[in-house]
Amino acid sequence: MNITARRKGSRRRGRMLLCLILGLTLLAASASSPQALASQASRTTVMQAVTQEVLPGLEMKPIPAPETLQAFTRQTISQLSADAPFKEWKDAGTEVYPLGPGTRSWLVNVMHSGQRIGYLIISAADQGGYLLSEYGAGTDGLPYSMTELRQYLVQQGLIPSNSSGAIGVTALYAPMLPVWKITTENRTLYLNATVLETLPWSQSQAEPILNAAPEASAMLSSGPGQARTPQPALRSGGEDDPYADLLWLTAPGLKTLNGASLSALLQERGSLAFQSPGHNDTLGAPFMITGSQSWLKPGASRDQGSTEAAVVYAAAGPGGIRYLPLSALQKAGTFHKLPVQLPGGATLGSAVLPGSSR
Repeated sequence: MNITARRKGSRRRGRMLLCLILGLTLLAASASSPQALASQASRTTVMQAVTQEVLPGLEMKPIPAPETLQAFTRQTISQLSADAPFKEWKDAGTEVYPLGPGTRSWLVNVMHSGQRIGYLIISAADQGGYLLSEYGAGTDGLPYSMTELRQYLVQQGLIPSNSSGAIGVTALYAPMLPVWKITTENRTLYLNATVLETLPWSQSQAEPILNAAPEASAMLSSGPGQARTPQPALRSGGEDDPYADLLWLTAPGLKTLNGASLSALLQERGSLAFQSPGHNDTLGAPFMITGSQSWLKPGASRDQGSTEAAVVYAAAGPGGIRYLPLSALQKAGTFHKLPVQLPGGATLGSAVLPGSSR
């Protein structure tokens, strides 16, 4: 399989840069308490210079949302806020931003006291109404962070910090992949808007990916007879880095999963790996699945939630923040069990890698 280990995500590079800034600041300061406080203020000033003053023209602007979209958003947030990790969403506000191409999707930021505490991505259904494309709770690692985008562009040298040319940013959404499109005087870049990596796309390559239709049957819908209630989310706390142990690559792809079998596997192994051979860039894969949430029809029991009547979302990526439609993932790629280490160093659930002494 053509997957090679890549460098850790930009968040880790950002943390390394922050540690370096802190180290230099503390080295220059004396051991007295007032100066220690001053060093903290200096650190804040440095970060503000990166996040606020660099590339100030890059911004997203909220838009008024149609009443039908607002109603679907309110209902979804109200339902999710009944259980963790969404309890803080109760009585939260929202900000709505258009997502291209053609404003077929919307980013809904869930806000509390001026802070982003979660998000929804809602897409227009071809037959009318709305689809819940993905969602997640948290304050860090959420898609479409403008602060992280500014840092990444400068840190990676993609755009100089003193650039005075016109820079455009467009928030786009391909099925299950948030995307930034960055346009300068002489180049166009596409970035994964979740883990912030440059995508190897030309404009002609990007168009069919971005214009692909979502898997409507895999998602919660506002359509007639589609009402469902979310069950408490399962969060395993398992490994969330697909590069921590690449032996999952030798495990065969799992057969069709439903809510019950996915929950059982997560309780057994802690996490599953997901990949889409030949198309990983179009989904931000590989990534780990560390949780799930089922949406059941009114009156259905949890046992019935294992049938096709349930809409199931898988908690994906670092921290399991992003809830993505399980059925759409299964059509786009394969799930793999992680190997289990046995006493004596043997590994259960994987083949022997080429060149291994076992």
